[in-house]
Amino acid sequence: MENQKPQEKQGGINLQLLGFKSPMEVIDILALIKVDGEPVVKDDKSFLDPRMKAKEVMEYFHKSFGVSPDELPYVAYVIKRKIKKGASN
Repeated sequence: MENQKPQEKQGGINLQLLGFKSPMEVIDILALIKVDGEPVVKDDKSFLDPRMKAKEVMEYFHKSFGVSPDELPYVAYVIKRKIKKGASN
């Protein structure tokens, strides 16, 4: 039997293809940004609790932009790419 990577759930997002090591990396990136000068995660306690942080990030993007949790990796990918591009200039 060949050495194969574990199968993603059907229709799931392959985070590695987007350059992420884990789902929490997506949440961490989105939690640290500011949108229109306002932080995505407002409560400092949420940064210490991964579940609270993920909940705040998901709620913020859903309420503000109608982004579903399944779409968050793509948003984080664009942000990460812009940061890397800015750092290389």
